[in-house]
Amino acid sequence: MKKDETNTTPTGQLYFEGLPDLGNEEIIEKPPEQHANENSPVNLVTDFEKFILYCQHNTVHLTKTKERISRKHLPVINALLTVQTKDSTPYTEQEYYPYIHFLYHVARGGRLLTIVPGKAGKMQLAGTDRVELFLALRDIEKYFFLLETFWIDVDWAKIQNNSRNTVANTYEDVFATLRHETPGKKWVLKNPMTDAGHEIAQSTFDWHFFLLYFEWLGLWMCEEDVGRKEQRGSKSVYFAKNITVTPFGFSLMPILLFSRNIAAWNIAIRRSLGEYNGIPGSDVESALGFILSDEDFEQVLMNVHEDQSDQPFYQPFTALFPLGELAHTLPRNRTRFTEGAYTFNVTYAPDVWRKIVLSAQQTMDDLHKLILHSFQFDDDHLYAFFMDGQKWSQQSIASPHDDSGNGNAYKIQIGFLGLTPTQRFLYINDYIDEWTFTIEVEQIEETVVKRFKPYVKDQKGESPEQYWDYF
Repeated sequence: MKKDETNTTPTGQLYFEGLPDLGNEEIIEKPPEQHANENSPVNLVTDFEKFILYCQHNTVHLTKTKERISRKHLPVINALLTVQTKDSTPYTEQEYYPYIHFLYHVARGGRLLTIVPGKAGKMQLAGTDRVELFLALRDIEKYFFLLETFWIDVDWAKIQNNSRNTVANTYEDVFATLRHETPGKKWVLKNPMTDAGHEIAQSTFDWHFFLLYFEWLGLWMCEEDVGRKEQRGSKSVYFAKNITVTPFGFSLMPILLFSRNIAAWNIAIRRSLGEYNGIPGSDVESALGFILSDEDFEQVLMNVHEDQSDQPFYQPFTALFPLGELAHTLPRNRTRFTEGAYTFNVTYAPDVWRKIVLSAQQTMDDLHKLILHSFQFDDDHLYAFFMDGQKWSQQSIASPHDDSGNGNAYKIQIGFLGLTPTQRFLYINDYIDEWTFTIEVEQIEETVVKRFKPYVKDQKGESPEQYWDYF
């Protein structure tokens, strides 16, 4: 299979073999010939398969802080894929391999890869039993599983390395504008000459690699603005001179805008709005964007106010394909309450830690109080748990007195979090002094179903001094 020798942009759009034209016969402007590649849907799916199988069959260690693939494996994986980062060095990290970074987040979000302890205390990737379920799907079903995972499970802020999700706030305007146009038209993003082009350029100015993510998902094709990237002098940015919407993308965008609006379906977004245990597709109070036309906004609200959580994500897309072609996906785990005694290792420093035990019925506020008790801290400051292990991320469960809008620790029981052994997250107490503790789930004894008084099981090291005596 021919590989793309450009920097990070694939040679073709995502177009399933045998995919009908979806009723779009008129094309204003045919995309350049170098973009035409009827194998690109197979490329995306097979690239993902290559990625997960490589990680499953090799010992792929992760970096300690960000839990990214170690640099040793990145050039090898890069060489396997049809979309390659060309200007990498032995020191290039995962986020500067945009395609690998994208596949990694989808594989983790879809729970095909998980993190397990390796030798010498290093963490590594391992395949799950869901890999075989994925491989058993048709190619078209595999694609929609990837789209589903990206749309529901991937944290769009985290994949951008941002604390805030900027793309979700503007995608509605972009999709709403493009759905009224004709596929195949080239939209200039640099100095656009039309009102619609200006609207798209303004909304996507900070999307960077998200422009490529949507290209790899088949919605449009990009022409990279190399000069603008060189001006910035950074590998962490991406700019496009123009985008060309594909017929496939033209058909998907209205569904993603209305029936599968991101505000109702993305788990990270729902958590950032304070609904920590929200079920994808269940009704929400409002959508994210307020720059849509009144007609489009009303249609968005009508959909997000409807409980569609019992529907498979792919359901509204089935009409685009021959009957029976799109009929299966991987099972989703609805949030369930997991009974048990939860043992947490709470570490301040390598030689200062506490091992504490709570029941599933107790709340994250109870966990907070036990941590303070075990380290002899006063309870007079705001606090937050960052469940993705990243300071100040949106994936947080915060003090009841924190007005950030994130999950309320007083209302969230431990048993509803879907915690697993070896899972790690952060606890920060006092937003000024930032007392930071790493928490690891050591054990979950699910046979323990009765509530009990939380306790400190073991400890090592003297507690740090919470308040210094300066006088």
